[in-house]
Amino acid sequence: MLKRFLSLTVIIWMTLLSSSLEAKSFPDFTQLVEEVQPSVVSIKVEVKRWGRVVGRGGGSGFIVDEDGYILTNHHVIADAETPVVKLYNGREFDAEIIGSDASTDVALLKIDSDELDLKALKLGNTRDLKVGQWVLAFGAPFNLEQTVTAGIVSAKGRGEVGSQYVPFVQTDVAINRGNSGGPLINLDGEVVGINSMIFNPMISSGLSFSIPIDLADNVRKQLLKDGKVNRGFLGVTFGPIDQDKADAFGLDDVSGALVTRVLPDMAADKAGIKVGDVVIEVDGKPVRKAQDLPFYIGQMPAGQEVDLTIIRNGDKETVEVTLSDANGQFVSNGGSAAGKKELGLAVTALTPDLKEATGIDKGVIIREVQRDSPAARAGLRQGDIIQKLHRTTIRNMRDFQSAVSSLPDEGKVAVLIVRQGVGSDFLVIELD
Repeated sequence: MLKRFLSLTVIIWMTLLSSSLEAKSFPDFTQLVEEVQPSVVSIKVEVKRWGRVVGRGGGSGFIVDEDGYILTNHHVIADAETPVVKLYNGREFDAEIIGSDASTDVALLKIDSDELDLKALKLGNTRDLKVGQWVLAFGAPFNLEQTVTAGIVSAKGRGEVGSQYVPFVQTDVAINRGNSGGPLINLDGEVVGINSMIFNPMISSGLSFSIPIDLADNVRKQLLKDGKVNRGFLGVTFGPIDQDKADAFGLDDVSGALVTRVLPDMAADKAGIKVGDVVIEVDGKPVRKAQDLPFYIGQMPAGQEVDLTIIRNGDKETVEVTLSDANGQFVSNGGSAAGKKELGLAVTALTPDLKEATGIDKGVIIREVQRDSPAARAGLRQGDIIQKLHRTTIRNMRDFQSAVSSLPDEGKVAVLIVRQGVGSDFLVIELD
């Protein structure tokens, strides 16, 4: 009897100990959620084309200043004239678009805050963000407002999955349509990212991506000051370094950005950068992956001088470059700014990583859409994949260039796109 009693006591003690250890291994998010939720907003937009309302959309955002300033994604408000912001207490306000940047997918809104007691979220940084760290995503997936999901940081610096200017924070946090623009929060209650996209809306892949708050805040300050982003251009096309290229170019490490083309009369050309140069540092910051190059350059204004450390013919050199203005081009290897003049957009080829991740192996991806252009008025957005333009099926860059060259001077043309969170759809571009 005593043995049974002792055995039962041991089992109960071990069960309680196991439960206690399990409880300690998972944080309690309840207080953090209560603190953050009042600063998270929902955003509703009416999509207008040619002066007519053709649909409704929206997303999420968060308050960054008690004066009524709100950060969200560019693609949330890209087609809107007057977004409507809904606060945590249910009150709705028309918002002014202070500025929006398609290249980083960041937009800044403002509501009249005279009689409001707004609470701004504290902005953190991604320098201290660790892979494996807990984070929370706030937003309105599928219009389900004030939803919170949790997960961990899966990776940092994912510059190959979207815009060349954004080294995304990858997480396994559940993000769906409507989460766009909402904050990614660390356990200190600081914003570390803006929830932006998932890889494939048709397949649950467990991958979601957020814009680093450091970058978003840099864009916010420029939008607040000038209403636009003054982004410097280098004027090169570039590609990644693998082991074979590292051996062939005499590199000590498998890192850097290999210059594959130098555009005439642009910053790099004027500074003497040559095809075959490998950029390994920008102002002393290491270029570990090719995507680091446009990220560093894109945060500097036109006219700024920058020191590029390069490897040329096996020797290390430093070249001083004065960055070009927005009339320059800066696209990844195999890409092109084709179509920008005619349609108001720039596209690049689908990379192998994107093809594998999305399950889409045909088309070109939109990198930039000019505001008030034919493409913008049609509702095309950064990140859309074009698979047909007018009467031409788009499999690659060559097909796209051929389709653009054969477009009529005026009239309406259809374009088939694949969009994250939506799927496939035809939009109509009116040429004038």
